[in-house]
Amino acid sequence: MKKGLFRLALVVLTVTAMLLGSVAQGEIAAPEGYPEDYWYVNGKSPDEIGGKITVWTWDPNFFTMIEKCNDVYPNIEFEFVNVASTDYILKLTTALASGGEVPDILCAEMNDVAKIYAMGICDDIAAYGVDKSLLVPYLAELGTNDEGTFVGIPNTAAPGGVFYRRDLAKEYFGTDDPEEIGKMMSDWDGFLEMAQTIKEKSGGKVSMLAGMDSNVQAWLNANTKPWVEGNKLLISENYQETFELVKRLVDADIDAGLSDGSPAYYASFSQGNVFCYFGANWTETFTIEPNDPEGAGNWAVCNAPCGPYNWGGIWWCMYNGSPNKDAVAAWMKYELSPQGAQNKYELIHFYPGLQSAYTADYIYQPDEFLGGQIIADYYLKVMEEMTVKKCELEDGAFIETMKFYCKALENGEGTVEELLDAAEDDLISKIPTFTK
Repeated sequence: MKKGLFRLALVVLTVTAMLLGSVAQGEIAAPEGYPEDYWYVNGKSPDEIGGKITVWTWDPNFFTMIEKCNDVYPNIEFEFVNVASTDYILKLTTALASGGEVPDILCAEMNDVAKIYAMGICDDIAAYGVDKSLLVPYLAELGTNDEGTFVGIPNTAAPGGVFYRRDLAKEYFGTDDPEEIGKMMSDWDGFLEMAQTIKEKSGGKVSMLAGMDSNVQAWLNANTKPWVEGNKLLISENYQETFELVKRLVDADIDAGLSDGSPAYYASFSQGNVFCYFGANWTETFTIEPNDPEGAGNWAVCNAPCGPYNWGGIWWCMYNGSPNKDAVAAWMKYELSPQGAQNKYELIHFYPGLQSAYTADYIYQPDEFLGGQIIADYYLKVMEEMTVKKCELEDGAFIETMKFYCKALENGEGTVEELLDAAEDDLISKIPTFTK
């Protein structure tokens, strides 16, 4: 009797174990359309991959997003170190030179991507099964270094447009429809006509733009020509048209004269004294919402008169000296999965770099902050149409220098030609290897 009960118990335990095993396998099944062993790295199953990954980053919003990979890889731990974005490159180079601790996951803003790549510290992530063909093509290209090695994945796609206030659109143009507003500003002539309408109808109380220096990066990015070739600066040659545009806008007196990053600039989002702002998709969550917390439903985004452009983005790379490479690769694979893409979108409203995300229902839900606008189709169209320049070592210096001289142009401190020439001289003084 006891032997029979034992056998019965053994059968029950065996069946239960099989069922539990099936559930566990089901929980980590490869995403639909992916290889069956997608979650594996170097032959290790998700449960076998572990380690403590150090991440330096400047935004606490990323912490929960990154840790969500524990849904698939329960034995990976994360240690987050807050490092200001402006200090990141210096802290990293100091750590490398002194033999100090270097993070397992390297983080680079768009303007620093080429610097990180040029350090020679980014591993070939394709060798660990991270598949760049899963990315939107322009992002896969940006994640590839000059030697053709796939070394970085994006935190977000960053297509741009024009964000505008719906209340002002209705008041001055009789509609807040993004299609209609987009048609009105389909080129710079239309944009200036709108600006004059606002100026006249508001009696000068409302401006089309906040200022020039807060918007010029969009116009620089929309210009697909290089600003440097080797060590030779091409600013006067390739960016005169951009500065002539700024001069045209300045002469039309359509901005509020607010300096980028100033308290008055940030206050303008809620005050209603500025109609529109150029920005990328992250502008909604990280700039407009914090500065206009009561503005839900009163904003929209439409096409830009400068054409399609990318603005910003953050890139993640694997440190080639990391002792936790399998764990880093596992996290990257999670980021390039449908689960990781949806997690990113729902937690911090970043638009994923994953191509297949743009066939998913969740990304086509109405955006309540943007008045119920469904904007994924617009962003996808921008990503398909835009051309993104090759990243250069001193992109950050170039952007900051151009913003400075754009402000000088706005203040009437010189002609277009004089200030472009001064911008080149300024860059040469900072980086003597450059030539005209």
